Amino acid sequence: MVWNRDALDDRQGDWAHQAPGARAVADEHPMAFLKLPSVWLCFSFFFWSTCALSAIQSFASPALQSMYGLPLSVTALVVTGYMLCGAAGMVVGGFLVGRVVRLEKVISVCLLASAALLVLAGTGWLPGMAAVVVASLAGVGMGLASPSRDMLIKRAAPPGATGRVYGAVYSGLDLGFSLAAPVFGALLDRGMTSDIFYGSAITLALSVVSAVLVGVGVAARSRRSSVMVA
Repeated sequence: MVWNRDALDDRQGDWAHQAPGARAVADEHPMAFLKLPSVWLCFSFFFWSTCALSAIQSFASPALQSMYGLPLSVTALVVTGYMLCGAAGMVVGGFLVGRVVRLEKVISVCLLASAALLVLAGTGWLPGMAAVVVASLAGVGMGLASPSRDMLIKRAAPPGATGRVYGAVYSGLDLGFSLAAPVFGALLDRGMTSDIFYGSAITLALSVVSAVLVGVGVAARSRRSSVMVA
């Protein structure tokens, strides 16, 4: 990559997302994109949604065991179920993303539905196995929202900086995993098992707020571009 860095220079040539005759990408500092609020909103979206994922992957099984008295070998199925449901949702979401203009609406509906299912699992009202199934089904919403999430970030990225924006916002995944684990682990150690699910739902709701704000910014920028072209 160093040897062929001239061929990778994103300040040269034309871009596929530029209309014919459009103004060229401005020559600016490579890290200038970090000044954009939309980039940090995307980062916060990844951070909050990953906090929820971390809680389910690491702590949902022992929490369900404590709440419902099920064997650990049974409650461990929640992780497998959650990830399989997420994979199925992602396949469907990939087709859905091409049919929707306001992607933040898809993200909001899917993640809020997942949050509601996690709250239901955390209430203790359900039979044991039903709680495992309900918590697993929350993965569907996460999977459905994933393609829309990635496309929303692409739309929010300034021309010529898409790769750098993805690199920055995806670091929210690592931060979310590293900070959520001790927080949710402390809740489990204190016997606050329902709060594992309630906390996951809250972080999903916070990620929805971030996604909506990004979508509003993208829509406003699109309207300004349309006015300038007209």
